[in-house]
This record gives sequence, C-alpha cells and structure tokens, in this order.
Amino acid sequence: MRRLESPIFDGIREKFGQPAKLLRLLTERQDIHVALKPTSTLIDVNSVVAWHKLGETPRSFPRHKKGDVHGWSSTKGFFHTHRPEYDQISSCQLIEQWACDIQEVYGFACSKSDLSKFSSTDAMVEKNSLEMINEITKAKLAQNLAHKEIRIIHAPQSSDFFFIYQWDKRVFLMNNGGSHHFAAAKFIANRLAIKVPLKGKIRIYSLNPLAIASLRNDFDIFIISNKPDVCNAFREAMKSFKATWLWHALPIPYDNAQAVLLPRNEQRSISVSKTLRQAGIVDLGQYLADLCKRQDQH
Repeated sequence: MRRLESPIFDGIREKFGQPAKLLRLLTERQDIHVALKPTSTLIDVNSVVAWHKLGETPRSFPRHKKGDVHGWSSTKGFFHTHRPEYDQISSCQLIEQWACDIQEVYGFACSKSDLSKFSSTDAMVEKNSLEMINEITKAKLAQNLAHKEIRIIHAPQSSDFFFIYQWDKRVFLMNNGGSHHFAAAKFIANRLAIKVPLKGKIRIYSLNPLAIASLRNDFDIFIISNKPDVCNAFREAMKSFKATWLWHALPIPYDNAQAVLLPRNEQRSISVSKTLRQAGIVDLGQYLADLCKRQDQH
C-alpha cells in the first residue's frame, strides 16, 4: 500500500513528533547537503577556511554585528538574538620578531601566478619561472634573495608578515610581491641544503574551544545549502513542524551554505537534529570541535 502523502497526513505525523515535510525534503533534494572540504594543500592562503570569521554577517547587513543570529520559533515568529561566543570564537597572537627558515613557508597571499593551481612553491616556480632556477648555485640563490620585492627581507617595516591558522598549521607569507623569487630561492636552498633564516611579524589565529563548547552546549549545529528554493522549503518544513531554529552565514568558501542551530532544550528541535544527523547532514559543531583538537596537536 502506497504511503499517504498529503497535508492532512503530514499534519497527523507531525502532531505525533515526526517531521514529515522535512523528511520529504531530505529525500527529494539531495542538494541540501553541503560537504566540508578536506584540508587544503594549495599554496594560496585563501584556500584555508577562515573559521575565525565564523558568525560574521554579510556586508549586505551593515547594521548587524558578529554574533547576531536570526531565528524562528512558533511562539515568537522571526527573531534575532546575539550570541557572544562568536565574538570569542578565536584569538590572534601577534609576535613582533618571529624567526623561521625559508623552507617552513608553505605559500603566499598574492602572486602573478594563480596560487590556487599549485600545491607547492616548487611546482609554481618550475611551471612559471624556470629561468630563476636554471642554475642550482649559491650565486643564483643570492640573486633571487636580492630581489627587492621580497619585503620580509629587504623592508622589515613593510606590511608583509607571516600568518598561521592553528587549525591548518602551515606558515604563509602575507606578501605584496616577490613570490616567484622567494619560491626560487626556497627551491635552490633546499637542493643546496643551505639554511635561509627569515624574521618578521607573525599573526597566529586559534579557535577558542570554550566558545565552541558553549555553543554546542545549547545547540546542535549543522550545515545546509543556502540555495533560495532549498532555504524556503526548509523554512516551511520547520514552520510546519513548529520547531525552533536559528541560522547564520558561513565564511568563504562556504558562501553557498548556512549554519543551522537547533536548541537542545526543545523537543521538536531535538527531533529535527536527529533527522538531519540520520540523513547525513554535516554536523558543523562536531567538525569545529575536531578542529580545536587538531590545533592542539603538535
């Protein structure tokens, strides 16, 4: 016998705690799923997800501040609230004089090359600047290092600095030029087994596990598509089920998605959480907790 699917039957199922419309949405729209990408290997600093910006509002909402979260409940209708955890989601440590060897620098902030096409600085210079590495000699190394646009060496008071996301671990040079000569010097120094010490400012961003734990104490947090038709269908399903939920945007490259926060003290929201988890929707809260563990590993 074919299962009945009608507004009346949906209402009966939802009255007894089964989110019928949501279940149908999860079956019919597989594009509601958003996968979190594996850790990047690219030399482009922008390939690392800026999780420290979690909770920031899009520029189209200039009056809203970080931590302002929109929500809906059957009693309040649409509302917004502020969660201070987002203001504390990360910390930044600035070290004025940080030292490393050139081999420790994984990638860059800018280049004439498309950084998003390379997983190593060697590959970039081999592809686009062979003339800079045509001799593996100390003289060629010195020639590349002398390039004035490697400002971390020649203009220590410039805006260039080092950068680490602790959940990623790699060192990037936030540069305004000189990427090819820098990469060529790194290439040659490695093959000659010569140390090239560098020194400059570094900014180290870390996630705050206490802030993330506080959010997870109050909410189950998932990630779904923010396609307009998917959002509208999800909103209608939640409204039909009378389940409270909140949402906010995600940092690039997940601007195609939104975070969904489900209160852990409301039974209908808990039922939605179980349904999303069973459907394989990504648990963003767990993912962020795992990132915190990763950044503490040496």
